[in-house]
Amino acid sequence: MDQASPLEPLHELPADVVTQSVDAGVDVPYALGTLPDGRETLIIGDVDTYADFTHRQGDNSFGFQGTCGLCSCEGVLRQFGVDVTENDVVAHAVSHGLCETGGDATACGGTTLPDQARILSDYGVPAHKETADSLEDLAAHLEQGHGVIVAANAGVLWDDATYWDAGQANHAVVPIGVARDPANGEIEGFFVNDSGTGESARFVDAATMADSWLGAGGNCVVTDQVHAAVPGERTPL
Repeated sequence: MDQASPLEPLHELPADVVTQSVDAGVDVPYALGTLPDGRETLIIGDVDTYADFTHRQGDNSFGFQGTCGLCSCEGVLRQFGVDVTENDVVAHAVSHGLCETGGDATACGGTTLPDQARILSDYGVPAHKETADSLEDLAAHLEQGHGVIVAANAGVLWDDATYWDAGQANHAVVPIGVARDPANGEIEGFFVNDSGTGESARFVDAATMADSWLGAGGNCVVTDQVHAAVPGERTPL
């Protein structure tokens, strides 16, 4: 991980902490933690584990630099126990015509959301593209144990006008956890793996996520299946 763990698990959560129900048979870890500004938050998702499944993009023998979507596929596949590298995924995409292969290196490796869903499915993790209407849609997927890739605007996400690109979706990242207000359950933000910067479990506040993702169309790739339950990793109430 590139950042300190946001999780500070407790043996018991206070009675007034709001928790979210999840589908039967799905065990999503949750714990109280601390946001970068020092506020206490309820973190839902296996953030510590999935934070290890990212790195700076461009680590492939093809010299491709625009591999954010392919690295996102790599990260989601690793969540489901598939042992792959960026180079493996790039090679698969090239051989099956699922990424850009011509032009500048920064564009090579670029993918569409249907491409990403196809790649995940090819590796045994069926997935589909969908368009969300709200942050709660994204939170629900994560809290139910689905793997997700979101198509965001890098300029907004990084607060860097260089990457604004007319506000369109131009970058793929992997949200790995939800932060909710312990008192009322409102979404405070998401923890995100970003191969564009190499940051793992970076906290993105709700407003920034809404502007960078929903504002760019709200499109995402969602796995059809959920992660297997992990007994003992869920903080008991």
